Amino acid sequence: MSGLYARSKTWRFIVHATQQSPLYMGAFAAVAIGVPYFIGDSVMNTTNSPRADSLLEQDLRKKTTLESQMLAKAQKERLQVLFDEIKDGKGAERYQAALDGQSLGCHSSGTTVGAKAITKQN
Repeated sequence: MSGLYARSKTWRFIVHATQQSPLYMGAFAAVAIGVPYFIGDSVMNTTNSPRADSLLEQDLRKKTTLESQMLAKAQKERLQVLFDEIKDGKGAERYQAALDGQSLGCHSSGTTVGAKAITKQN
């Protein structure tokens, strides 16, 4: 930094101005933070456009098999049952078991060995 201070008149002006005026220091800090934030935000919005995401999602949906669609539907249903139980305050043990990677049952009848069906109560 000292090399920059010794060679650049602009940098010396900025240093002296920020030492003399708190208002100038605040403005310099705002510019030093705001400009990179604006540039970064612009780059992220340009490269991660919602249109590109939706096109990718549509392409992936076209390529899915029936098995993967059924699995995704079952997982969504199981997750909804788990959230409903948590909201009602009844699923604390099932929630803890899910965090531990265990299953205490399934929401539908199926071929899961040793699992009992969980009925959704309205």
